[in-house]
Amino acid sequence: MSPDRRLAAVLIAGSAAYLWGAFHISPLSGQYAAVGPRIFPLIIGAGLLGSAVWIALPTQSGSELSPINWRVAAASAVAFLAYIGGLNTVGYLLATTGFIVLESRLLGSRTWTRDLIVSVTITAFVYVVFRLLLGLRLPAGLLG
Repeated sequence: MSPDRRLAAVLIAGSAAYLWGAFHISPLSGQYAAVGPRIFPLIIGAGLLGSAVWIALPTQSGSELSPINWRVAAASAVAFLAYIGGLNTVGYLLATTGFIVLESRLLGSRTWTRDLIVSVTITAFVYVVFRLLLGLRLPAGLLG
């Protein structure tokens, strides 16, 4: 069995367990909510399962994946941990904008202006969806 198929098997098992747990999240008792507490875990589980199935599919002949750059992967993991750690202190808007710019740079982008514009656009879009449409509070931090 190829390493990709082994990875896919592990991810399929993990996503199945995750989805099983997500389906067991009980809805809010006595309240009606269009978006309940299990919707986002279900979306994440479905995305993970879809990704695992995609990995399991055979690749086209002649197409090779580039090797993993572990230095970039480690830097991305550290950046993500720093993002999570500083989210409440710095706030959603600043932390997320900075995180997306940093990840863009780590993944090879060399255009600061474009990185900043895309980062602000994504951050603002997610803020509008979560804060204004869904009414969820995001960490205010320094701007709060």
